[in-house]
Amino acid sequence: MSSIPKGKFSPIPKDIASAQKIHRPSLSYWQDAWRRLKLNKTAMFSMYFVVFMAIVAIFGPMIWPDYRTNYLKDTFLTPSLQHWFGTDELGRDLFARVIRGTRISLFIGITVSLITTAFGVVYGGISGYFGGWIDDALMRFIDIISTVPDMIILILLLVVIEPGVPTLILAMSLTSWTGIARIVRGQLLQIKEQDYVLVARTQGASASRIISRHLIPNALGPIIVRLTMAVPMFIFEEAFLSFINLGVQIPEASWGNLGQSGVQQFVQHPHLLIFPALFLCITTLALNLFGDGLRDALDPKMRK
Repeated sequence: MSSIPKGKFSPIPKDIASAQKIHRPSLSYWQDAWRRLKLNKTAMFSMYFVVFMAIVAIFGPMIWPDYRTNYLKDTFLTPSLQHWFGTDELGRDLFARVIRGTRISLFIGITVSLITTAFGVVYGGISGYFGGWIDDALMRFIDIISTVPDMIILILLLVVIEPGVPTLILAMSLTSWTGIARIVRGQLLQIKEQDYVLVARTQGASASRIISRHLIPNALGPIIVRLTMAVPMFIFEEAFLSFINLGVQIPEASWGNLGQSGVQQFVQHPHLLIFPALFLCITTLALNLFGDGLRDALDPKMRK
């Protein structure tokens, strides 16, 4: 093999400044998660739709407040420019009632999700951090609760207590926190032996400070995903309970009791069922799609 002449090569001058230049800025965990979430067009569209529905829930009943007044001469009107979704059996404007139902259903879903997440994080955090007999006792209590279906407990509570929005929130919160508690416990069991937790212990940090400042922040990804995915679940649960007349009571409006009224008149007046069901399905679908995208964005295994 012939040798290559050295004259064909020239040394590259050293450029220390160019070598030390940062060509791509470093990203934190949350910045990288947001970057990857923005790349998911479906999740971003779903997020914008959910924000739009939240705005409708807040300001819609202020713009269309007349959702209880009966106009018996205008019963069962079909959709028109005057009544966008038509009217019901008492002449009430269905559009105003659906908008009011949007506020009630979203309020219940978000409130129950926040309450159950907060309690589940505290319960699971204590169980996962201390371990031993405390963990065994707390987990056995969850096992006992889990042996009885949530819906049975809900129905029994709503039969004993007068139905309504506060009662519905209380009943749903009492039976729905176990899932997030198990998730938090599992996350803390994995990370509580990390070096930074050991350093905090050696420095004399209390258990509450270690849990709140070191463990829970490092488990926020699964917690946020669980919180997001729980909202559509609770909205649908509220709709079912209101549909069987154990949730929000008429004349107050929610997607569930509007659907229950619409079923009775579906053959002659299908618009009474179609519009509340459409709002319920689209909103829960958007929340689920956003939750899926958020889960992918917060998953460290998906980082590139």
